[in-house]
Amino acid sequence: MRKRILTVGAVLLCLALLAGCKFLTRTNVDFDTDSISKTQKIVICDAAGNEKAAITGEREIDAFVEAMDAERWKIEEVPEGLTEAGSLTLWQRETVTALIGRGETKTAPICTLQLYEGAAYLAIETGFMDVSIPFAIPEETAAYLRGLIE
Repeated sequence: MRKRILTVGAVLLCLALLAGCKFLTRTNVDFDTDSISKTQKIVICDAAGNEKAAITGEREIDAFVEAMDAERWKIEEVPEGLTEAGSLTLWQRETVTALIGRGETKTAPICTLQLYEGAAYLAIETGFMDVSIPFAIPEETAAYLRGLIE
């Protein structure tokens, strides 16, 4: 039970990070918006794991976040027999902390969204645990994600 709660919390954190990036770029006029596009990317891979593209631009990331429509996602088991269509891995620069390190940061993955063919389901893997959280997603979101992977 505890593991399930922690996993759901990690997934919600991942989604909050997505929403937070959108919030910062739209509400804080004085904020350096170039730093957001430089500090994160979304890597798109096909079912075989081959990298197809990377989304790094601020507008593209905003469009991605908006198309996710995460408010309508429901935790639901993925039906058996579905094949993987591809994945999207979200990357972000580590936070620079005062007095620790030399200000050097690495880009690290936050989570991976695994999409399935022919169905409006995806699974999120956070990397914190060896658990995958399955979701039923809106058909429009699934179509958008399939379009990125194809």
